[in-house]
Amino acid sequence: MSKYPEIAAVLAGESEGVIICGDCLEVMAGMPDGCVDAVVTDPPYGKDDTHARHLSNVANRQRIGFYGIDERQCVSLSCEFLRLSSGWTVFTCEWHFMEALHQAGHLIRFGIWRKRNGAPQFTGDRPGTGWEAVAICHRPRRMKWNGGGRHAVWDIPKVQGGGHPTEKPLDLFASFVSDFTSSGDIILDPFCGSGTTCVAAKKLGRRYVGIEIDPKYCEIARERVASTTPPLFGGKAT
Repeated sequence: MSKYPEIAAVLAGESEGVIICGDCLEVMAGMPDGCVDAVVTDPPYGKDDTHARHLSNVANRQRIGFYGIDERQCVSLSCEFLRLSSGWTVFTCEWHFMEALHQAGHLIRFGIWRKRNGAPQFTGDRPGTGWEAVAICHRPRRMKWNGGGRHAVWDIPKVQGGGHPTEKPLDLFASFVSDFTSSGDIILDPFCGSGTTCVAAKKLGRRYVGIEIDPKYCEIARERVASTTPPLFGGKAT
């Protein structure tokens, strides 16, 4: 981790967290196996995602514009997430990627984020969707989460007018952090965006490593985290 001493400091327990501006694949490639407790993230996906973010192609390392990743790339990303995580990997994705994740042996549960204020089907010629898929993955080892027997369904309104075109609700990602990690854990978000995962981690007494390729959103994320108040009493929230 000589290239990123800030990450090494987080992994060593010497820092509460860091947000790195860079290509997540390049940064993750230099991180050791099982070095974080969980990955919680929102990779860019979907044919309607016209925000000009970029990701190195996992297979051939070519730059691609993000108008949607395919199933192969999703599985490759999941492999890297699971390499780095000693526990859960939780990320939003296209619902039709779930079969590929299942076939790869990654998927534990197909979760649902119900967007109660989601946009209708404007054409009116078919039902609207109103939800997004949540991939809940884990390496082949003993699993534990904080939700007991509760269903993997999160009913939370989507963000209106956030600081990022695809910003996810803080309450949603705080639920992921609370449900799948414990106080003091290190959470990695390779697609940090405006920093929602990192804000949730700080609020709940977890450490964080965020990676964002766009300098504009990297700065927004750092400002959001800097203005976030950590929990009282040593971050005992779960």
